[in-house]
Amino acid sequence: MVAAMMLFLAKLCVLLVCGADYANAGKDVPTTHIEVVAGEPVYLPCDISTGDPSDQVLLVLWYREDLGTPIYSVDGRDRDFSLAERWSDENVFANRAYFMPEKQPAELGVDHIRETDQGVYRCRVDFKVAQTRNSKVNLTVIVPPQKIVITNESGAQLESVVGPFPEGASFTLRCDVFGAKPLPSVTWFRNDVVVSNVSVALPRAGTTHVRSELRITGLGRRDVHSELTCQASNNPKTPPLASTLHVDMNFGPLDVKILGANQPLSAGRRYDLLCQSSGSRPPASITWWRNGQRLEGAKKTTSNDGNTTTSTLSFVPRKEDDGKYLSCRAENKMMSTDRLEDKWKLEIHYTPEAKIILGTSLNPDSIREGTDVYFDCVINAHPPVYKVEWKHDGKALNINIQAGIIITNQSLVLQGVSRSTAGNYTCVGYNTEGDGESNPFYLNVMYAPTCKPNQSRIYGVAKQEQAQITCQVDANPPDVQFRWTFNNSADSVDVAQSHIARSGTSSVVSYTPMTELDYGTLLCYASNRIGTQRVPCVFHIIAAGRPDQVHNCTLSNISMTSFSIRCSEGFNGGLPQSFLLEVRESQSQEIKSNLSAPVPRFSVTSLEAGAQYQAALFSYNLKGRSEPVILQAATLRLPEKQLTAEKDNHRSAFRFTPMMSVLIGIVSALLIVGLVVILLVRLQCTQNDDRRKRHKNAAVSGGNLEHRGSTSGPTLSDKGGGSPISKHDSSAGECDSDEKNPDIIPQPVDTDETADYVRKRQHISTIETSPSRSLLHQAGNSGSGGGANAGGYIGYCTLRNGMPLHELAAQSKMHAAPPPMMGGYAPCTLPRQPQQWQYGPVSHLPPGVYPVPYRGPHPQQRPRPQPREPPIPMQPLAATEEEPSVDTPLMVNKRESTV
Repeated sequence: MVAAMMLFLAKLCVLLVCGADYANAGKDVPTTHIEVVAGEPVYLPCDISTGDPSDQVLLVLWYREDLGTPIYSVDGRDRDFSLAERWSDENVFANRAYFMPEKQPAELGVDHIRETDQGVYRCRVDFKVAQTRNSKVNLTVIVPPQKIVITNESGAQLESVVGPFPEGASFTLRCDVFGAKPLPSVTWFRNDVVVSNVSVALPRAGTTHVRSELRITGLGRRDVHSELTCQASNNPKTPPLASTLHVDMNFGPLDVKILGANQPLSAGRRYDLLCQSSGSRPPASITWWRNGQRLEGAKKTTSNDGNTTTSTLSFVPRKEDDGKYLSCRAENKMMSTDRLEDKWKLEIHYTPEAKIILGTSLNPDSIREGTDVYFDCVINAHPPVYKVEWKHDGKALNINIQAGIIITNQSLVLQGVSRSTAGNYTCVGYNTEGDGESNPFYLNVMYAPTCKPNQSRIYGVAKQEQAQITCQVDANPPDVQFRWTFNNSADSVDVAQSHIARSGTSSVVSYTPMTELDYGTLLCYASNRIGTQRVPCVFHIIAAGRPDQVHNCTLSNISMTSFSIRCSEGFNGGLPQSFLLEVRESQSQEIKSNLSAPVPRFSVTSLEAGAQYQAALFSYNLKGRSEPVILQAATLRLPEKQLTAEKDNHRSAFRFTPMMSVLIGIVSALLIVGLVVILLVRLQCTQNDDRRKRHKNAAVSGGNLEHRGSTSGPTLSDKGGGSPISKHDSSAGECDSDEKNPDIIPQPVDTDETADYVRKRQHISTIETSPSRSLLHQAGNSGSGGGANAGGYIGYCTLRNGMPLHELAAQSKMHAAPPPMMGGYAPCTLPRQPQQWQYGPVSHLPPGVYPVPYRGPHPQQRPRPQPREPPIPMQPLAATEEEPSVDTPLMVNKRESTV
């Protein structure tokens, strides 16, 4: 506390001494003038240098003229001057001042000069030896302009924009500058060009500010966005203070135009139409109109400079817009100028619109088969159509005179329509826009009933078993009536209506055969208002039996664990049939798979690789099952593994030795020699063929001459035994003969019993059992003595494997006279297949598939009935209104089937 008081007293003494010394300061003190802008730092010089090396500075004091006491001191009297104590008056510079003795001369730096810091400052330096030194600094503080305010004639302050003004307008601006010291000079610029620098000082509330006015007249489009700048400056050290206004003006649109106008548009297609207007400020308001009706939904965009406005209209033209006017209007709603408008007369292209019209003389509800029908296609299109096409049920129609289809221009003529002609008809018009199809016109053709295809025509029925026979017909109109007739070998009767049921175009008759005579043919007749069915539906009622074997079996998709079997169905015995497959292992006969299916197609899986299997296929129905067809099948073996090293060893063991080269050469020579020999023999055969042909021609010529010369002599054909081939032709050696030619059928020799037997075997049909197969009509031959039943009658004969057994027996007793080609047979039935082997014929098996003995359970063998006489003499039915179909068997030998 005591030390502090001592320090304060010492400073007070210094200040008092210094104050007294300040009053006695000389008048010839050097003065330095310094100007500084307010806010910047300033450096006040003070020379503290001495010429005596032994002298040193003890004390430096700074004064301001308007203050009598020091404002800053550097005291180094009791220490080294570099460690001198510094002091600054808090009311003047405070901590903004700092002394720099290392400068030449030393300087007192003051940061952030204020306007109040302006004045004259004196620096006093006390030396240890030399006399005290004084120097002055006249500090001038410049204050730049602080604020510029621009107002219009009405006194409203403007910030950045003046206006908007119309063309030819005039206006006045005032620029006031505040806070500058000294007073600034004010200048007006127009687009960086000086237009005025006149200003006046105006006192205001104890301060003075400067004002400058600017007058602008005759504004034009070139003045839009022009810059008017008021600039004030009072010193060259700081940039001038400026304020800029932009001139805003309003203009009406200069033009408006629809871009891409006057071109055809397609109806239904979306277009983005553009309308552009320029020269309007603010941007023009653009609207779209169609025949005076405003269109909404347009989008507006403006260019960066605001001079061009574009309106986009999403427009979907319609066919009805063709010939209308589409207009675009542009106007500036800020001004009272007239609006601008651009018009476009629309041309709309559209796809053809077609419509079918039936001939005026035709009634669409009464068109019958055989009527001539014609259509007209009325088309509305722009541009006009270049092609017209007609379609029937979606398929194109072409001109076909033979089929009665005539197409001329836009008309279609159908001559003699039939039920196949019925359906939907359309016409299609084509132009550059596309194709337009009319609504379908359904041509309804009336016709009498006919039988539907793919019906069950054969029904296997047991005695006293009721069968439902379904008859389906096609008819238009479908309101039909049915009549059933039963036809057998004895008579033809109508079925009672109580046994007939009808549903739409289908009829079902309940039929129960009680005796053999009840098996025959049912005829179904239908009628509608157009007419009666001309050809009846024919259904054969036969005695039901077991089905036939499957045939044409093939193995496929053989793998290590599976294979597939596909066969063709045999006759179903008159009843629905199914199929059974049993797969057994060949050695152990163990059943590996047992499958059934409605069709003879099977896929057998889960088998062992590399094993042999037997596959037995049966067909069965309610009457039993057929003989099996046995197939041998084998699955693939597993792939064998072989080391690469072993393959390399085997490959390296083979060597191409010189001896092998010699052997290969010998074999090649032998092959060449063999080829030469074959060519020579062939050439010789060709020569022999030529000689034979010449010999035959000569023989035929001689035979003709002899025949004309004498009718009693033997002819060449007689010598040849009825064969057109010469005797020596058969001994042609290795050469080919005409007997081997498949196109020449040799004539049978009547005197040769063996040839007659072969000939008769060739003429016996191998027809499978089915009532729908052809009938064999046999003529009576009283002189042949062919059997006990030599009397002629018509029999329903279906042979399965060659001629019947009794015919084969009769052939063993051939006589000298040649028998007729179709001799008298015993009464025919539906015989089963002869026992060629245990399971039936093998001719149907594919290559590579062979039968093996079947070791499974055998189906029960049924005894074959012996041929017998017909119980009732059969008479053909009287001729009806229409001839019976070939599918209608006339069963004159009725019996119970053994199938």
